[in-house]
Amino acid sequence: MYKPLPKQLTIKKSPIEGLGLYATEDIKKNSYIGVTHIRDEQFENKYIRTPVGGFYNHSNKPNVIRMVSDLLPKLQFGDIVDTKKNIKEEKDHNTSLENAFYHLQEKSDAKYMFLITIKDIKAGDELTANYNLYTYPKTGIGIQAF
Repeated sequence: MYKPLPKQLTIKKSPIEGLGLYATEDIKKNSYIGVTHIRDEQFENKYIRTPVGGFYNHSNKPNVIRMVSDLLPKLQFGDIVDTKKNIKEEKDHNTSLENAFYHLQEKSDAKYMFLITIKDIKAGDELTANYNLYTYPKTGIGIQAF
């Protein structure tokens, strides 16, 4: 049966804006969460949002970061990711690019966007990132690089 979210996540009312993405169990730092956006020039802001990408909010105290890749990451929820390893390998031209990923400012036109935790997240905590693609009424914040 299709489930739009991993079992470790749920959606509920957020004090930040509308609905938010919440952990249903503890998630370790540097864990892969899932694909949030897929590039498609025909859509607003040139991306289609996935269920994971539709509900996390902006915060100045984020617990996840958005990473990007031109290839669909071969990762599962909770896989530990070294966010500096592939960047260094690519700069040294010592990678096949199979799981190469970058920070948004390094590749702003990537095919896929996905989330990685930047700190341990407790069950019940909202997942938030320090960016957004859209302007939110409460913050007035628009497109941000990171």
